[in-house]
Amino acid sequence: MPVRVNCPHCQTPCLVSEQHFGVPVQCGQCGRPLIARPVAPAVAPPAEAPAAPVRLDVGGATSSGRVRRRNEDSYLVQHLAWCTRDERHDAALLVVADGMGGYEAGDRASAVVIREVGAALGGLLTGGLSAPLPDAPTVLLGALGSALCEANAAVYRLAQAEAACKGMGATAAAALVWGGQALVTHVGDCRVYHQRAGRLTQVTRDQTLVVRMVELGKLTPREALSHPGRNEVFQAVGKQPTLKPESQQVPLAAGDWLLVACDGLHAHLDNPALEQEVSKAPPSAARLAQQLVDLVNQRGGSDNCTVLAARCC
Repeated sequence: MPVRVNCPHCQTPCLVSEQHFGVPVQCGQCGRPLIARPVAPAVAPPAEAPAAPVRLDVGGATSSGRVRRRNEDSYLVQHLAWCTRDERHDAALLVVADGMGGYEAGDRASAVVIREVGAALGGLLTGGLSAPLPDAPTVLLGALGSALCEANAAVYRLAQAEAACKGMGATAAAALVWGGQALVTHVGDCRVYHQRAGRLTQVTRDQTLVVRMVELGKLTPREALSHPGRNEVFQAVGKQPTLKPESQQVPLAAGDWLLVACDGLHAHLDNPALEQEVSKAPPSAARLAQQLVDLVNQRGGSDNCTVLAARCC
């Protein structure tokens, strides 16, 4: 079967038959030699292997701290485990909401967040037990963001309707573990961390003014640590009529840890210190969450602190 080859000298297209592949032939236009090579058949790239399912151990802990008299954090843990034909499946929804403002109505704002997110996703998760979700990561990640937007609308309506709730809001982070992946969305400075083989990664990026200033080169990371506006967030649930959560997707494997926490944790434990604590963690998600909250209180407990932990096993 002849192939068309452009002459490397004059760029004239030439047809070369199979028997002349690999040997010099003359260009019909310029007469100079060219060599045609057989064309290798196109090989489709290997399909990406689906994420392996992981088993989960999940736990949480919270504290008002040693300075604040009220705990305005709320958290939600929904852990689903089912088995069909001797095959075990696990899924978990982890949500932390950190209330703020509104004449000490922050606790109401955070409670609305977990209620709305739980209600929005509950049916979708249980429905996934009976029928596989097509394109599950995309569908679930979109549903997670939509759930936070619904929570935003609910908190905003309440803040507008009741004088005692005026100005209230919440920062929030949510992680949905499904099919060997963590689907993450967040608003404000609540964080999600992922640790694998002793190495900690901060999955979320704080939506704070100082982070933006660091990105723009107006502050150094060291200056940001003591900047008076370091706790000022530029987006929070219920502060504005609309919301744009940020989303990420993280593959999980056996041995990984996933943490969801409010800013009370990183106020006293920076990323290297947290990495060290998780590296020596007991094989229990509930014990790790409690140990981290206790450690924050030992170091001053300047704010409410809530930690949710999931261990992949």
